[in-house]
Amino acid sequence: MRIRNFKQLATSVQAGACLHLLEAALEALNPEKVLRSLVSAKGNNLIINKKKIPLRGRLFVVGAGKASGLMASILEKILGNRITGGLIIDVTPRKLKHISVEKGDHPVLSPTNVRLTRKILAMTNRLTANDVVLCLISGGGSALFSDPQIPLPQYQKLTKALLKSGAKIQEMNTVRKHVDNVKGGRFAAHCHPATVLTLLVSDVPGNNPAFIASGPTVYDTTTSKDAQRIVAKYGLPKVRFTETPKDKAQFHRTTNILAIDNEKAVAAMEAKAKKLGLSVRVLSTKITGESRETGIRLLNALGNRRKYAVIAAGETTVTVMGHGKGGRNQEVALGAVHLLAEMPGSALASMGADGIDNTDFAGAIADDKTLALERKLKLSCIRFLENNDAYNYWKKLKRGIVTGPTGTNVSDLMVAVRL
Repeated sequence: MRIRNFKQLATSVQAGACLHLLEAALEALNPEKVLRSLVSAKGNNLIINKKKIPLRGRLFVVGAGKASGLMASILEKILGNRITGGLIIDVTPRKLKHISVEKGDHPVLSPTNVRLTRKILAMTNRLTANDVVLCLISGGGSALFSDPQIPLPQYQKLTKALLKSGAKIQEMNTVRKHVDNVKGGRFAAHCHPATVLTLLVSDVPGNNPAFIASGPTVYDTTTSKDAQRIVAKYGLPKVRFTETPKDKAQFHRTTNILAIDNEKAVAAMEAKAKKLGLSVRVLSTKITGESRETGIRLLNALGNRRKYAVIAAGETTVTVMGHGKGGRNQEVALGAVHLLAEMPGSALASMGADGIDNTDFAGAIADDKTLALERKLKLSCIRFLENNDAYNYWKKLKRGIVTGPTGTNVSDLMVAVRL
């Protein structure tokens, strides 16, 4: 089981059903299976997405994100000595032969991240048309892969304000693109005229490559005026914005390939639900909105139906008003506790596919008995919700989902079941 505390959490049949669906999703997201179907090598040729790329010069493997380290380890097995060198910034370090996988900080940019980003820029400086850069990008890359154009304390203040503002991921990354030397296609422009091949693991609703890790190798259609409007909308600290590269000639040798997304996970959850004898509805694969309201949306979609599952994936938003500890997924479940108690035979679970919901919990699970359990413990989900303290609530109830880092990141996965 990828969910380490599966047995502890499966306290009801409906809770067990939710967990089985999440397990099916994690299995479908196995990076090794996916990458081996996309990437191979034969002689002096790299074959990626059925396209043959001659290796006439150097081959560098670089990137960032919470799935990038595992991806690098798989690609090193496939490509071996063909790799000239590489550097990956992940939240978990790894020891590889040809590629250095270093630990960065997340979710706020740190001096370590800047130093490592500049090492990647130096490694890929003055490339030629014979060189190839294989770039591995996944969720978390916006914070891990960054070289700010403004002083670091100012950038950190802006990032923290963005995270607390309730802004959508597309809005946050639009702002980041216009204050950074690698985002918004700037890294692809830096690597020109080399061939740049980017493998993307999407955590962004809608899977627009331009917003995955703020699109370091994707031509950017947003402008500095867009960033200014977002800053004004949320009352964020004002900073100086610059324009992203608009010369399309700098991107004609760049290819971006969506390797893994949440649609694969949702399809696996849907198939598992049917195998368990449940009727199923996929509410959305790009769900957004306030985290505390999202669980209620799933339960409302369930209604009075029995032997029914509602599945969703995407990235919700926590508007921080308190001083507690938690994550989006834990808040999704916390917001649904009272309504679950009114729906006998129901359960709801939400987890981050990366296994890290801003804490050591991947998410949380609740059922129709959770409210009774909290009252037995003399707790109040409303008070924990008001303080954005979902982590400590689920820790006390022992209902936090634990997977450890999964090596992939395709946004959040949610399921509600009623038997």
